[in-house]
Amino acid sequence: MAMREWLGQGAPVPGGPIDHRPDVRLGWVLGAVVVVAALAPVVVALVFGDRLPGEVPRHYGADGRPTALWPLWMSVTFLSVVTLLVAGGCAAACVLLRQPLAMRRILAWAVTWVAVLLGGMKVGALLRLVDTTDPMTSGSISTSMGIALAAGMLLGLPVAALAREQPHGRIAPGPPPAHAVRLTTANAIDWRSAPLTSRALIIVLASISLLLLVPAFIVGPFDEGLWLLLLAIASVAPALLFARVRVHIEERGLDLRGLGLRLVHVPIAEVARAEVIDHLDAFWEFGGWGLRVDVHGRTGIVSRAGEALRVVRGDDTELLITVDDAATAAATLNTLADRHHQTTTP
Repeated sequence: MAMREWLGQGAPVPGGPIDHRPDVRLGWVLGAVVVVAALAPVVVALVFGDRLPGEVPRHYGADGRPTALWPLWMSVTFLSVVTLLVAGGCAAACVLLRQPLAMRRILAWAVTWVAVLLGGMKVGALLRLVDTTDPMTSGSISTSMGIALAAGMLLGLPVAALAREQPHGRIAPGPPPAHAVRLTTANAIDWRSAPLTSRALIIVLASISLLLLVPAFIVGPFDEGLWLLLLAIASVAPALLFARVRVHIEERGLDLRGLGLRLVHVPIAEVARAEVIDHLDAFWEFGGWGLRVDVHGRTGIVSRAGEALRVVRGDDTELLITVDDAATAAATLNTLADRHHQTTTP
């Protein structure tokens, strides 16, 4: 699969009811990753039980060295339960909920590296304690955390690629209503937005990065602070896709790309109508910026507050995109939808 299509979407679904089913293949793989990550520390504790101290570190400083202790099995059990609840819950949401393919793949990638980080971090810490009499002098686990995080980020790529496009909408039953705005030109239509930069999202990402990068560089970004550097990359990289996006509308439909990768595709056959929203409040309506899904099931690609394009599909689901000159974008989509029905109607 080409990298530029890694976040792409599929062809329109023929007429008929939406058949929303869980992504079973992805579910089995994510479930296996979470269970293995959660049970790996338990297996290590059982295998090396007699050679491990009764108390193990429960907290580590920014340099990866232990600062407090608690009982071995309480520590192992707690982390396994946390891994199952946190990573397992996110995996279930990724598999069971209907959401855009781009969001499902990003979530699958995040679930994978979080699970592997939690399990791998504990396994590495326990292995360092084998035959150790003083857990407080066991040294730093920063290397173990860095290896676990890097392994999770790499493993997450093929896991996320397993996500499949689910039936989203059905072909619109007819052209947009007569009152919908249309273009007056009869020439070929190709509309592109200016690059849409979300300044608010960039500020948030920069703040999160600084919280991780400052301590990473204090303790050494390629030594004890390597895991903090990797964590900053893992936390920020997916959101960067939506920090600067571009919308392209042509005869096949609507494409939205971030950093050159296709994030959302709406086939022209699914466009029931396109409209303009005079003002969309990113935080109030979607709780933030980027690729979002609100409580009503609407999908939003939100870079700022203001004017937005509203696309209604054949199954009445909605896509909202903050874009300059939304009126021209809506008129272009409605005109292309008209042409599609004129050419396909016998």
